[in-house]
Amino acid sequence: MKRVIGAVLALSLTLAPAAAGAWGTTGHRIIGEVAMQSLPDDVPAFLTSPGAVATISQLGTEMDRVKGAGYSFDHDMDPAHYVDVGDDRRVAGNVALSALPNDMEAYANALRQGNGNPYKSGYLPYAIADGWQVLRKDFAYWRAFDYLSRNGLSAHDRDAFANERVLREQIIIYQLGIWAHFVGDGSQPLHVTVHYNDRGIHAPFEGAFVRAHVTAAAVKKLVPPGGPRPPQKEVDQHELLQEIGLYLRASNDEVPQLYAIARRGGFTHATPEATAFAVARVADGARELRDLVVLAWDDSIHESVGYPAIRVNDILSGSVHPTPADFGDD
Repeated sequence: MKRVIGAVLALSLTLAPAAAGAWGTTGHRIIGEVAMQSLPDDVPAFLTSPGAVATISQLGTEMDRVKGAGYSFDHDMDPAHYVDVGDDRRVAGNVALSALPNDMEAYANALRQGNGNPYKSGYLPYAIADGWQVLRKDFAYWRAFDYLSRNGLSAHDRDAFANERVLREQIIIYQLGIWAHFVGDGSQPLHVTVHYNDRGIHAPFEGAFVRAHVTAAAVKKLVPPGGPRPPQKEVDQHELLQEIGLYLRASNDEVPQLYAIARRGGFTHATPEATAFAVARVADGARELRDLVVLAWDDSIHESVGYPAIRVNDILSGSVHPTPADFGDD
């Protein structure tokens, strides 16, 4: 094991932040598995089926596996995995995680004032936000199709909407699994700091150490099942980015502790302190993924679907009666 860690350590010295994948395969799989298994009972049952949990867990590694697909893909997507926060707690000296601009254009403009850009400093907060918004829209379509599969105007419509619901479930499982990777990246402290590889620790910590010493059982102890929530008002962009910023800032807070453990040899000798630290960080990723999924499900009730747009609430109340044509189907 020491020879393996030593080889990985030597390799990591040559890595840029985007070349390493937070948590390796083990951590990302655990985050997806534990998050899905801790969802509350009122989310759609298909999400917590053993098959869905296994697929989402496995897909959590996919965005690392496809690295190297090609120059333009790598150039565009690698910075989605991290955000370089400085010692001043700002990105490029100008953007605080507690005050993230509302979109990538505004973020890029703000970074430019600090002599940075999203492709240099990373744009992890927006990879998380964009994926959450797609999931919310997917859930809105699922709500509509599920209702209309039972309450459509004709047997033909009901059958068509039942097929749409099944397809939407497959889309949700796939897209949630892919997006889960970026949420998981956010709980790895070295993905939210300019000190992403001091002491050459990045790859050995998230890869070999986590693989050898972090288990799903240990993480589950820190992620209790989600319970009932009070009714939520519609989530706006500012509130979403505030939540994501708080999550990433909490990870950034752990950077000094991570390096302190490394200086004491904790990750080399697998001390209880080092193991507990890694388990806690993976658990934070699972909790955040679980909570963001629940938030997307709750908020999807406020969404609109189809074209022209129809409010989901109007469909579920029976005040409008869409046909497949309202969703672009013949």
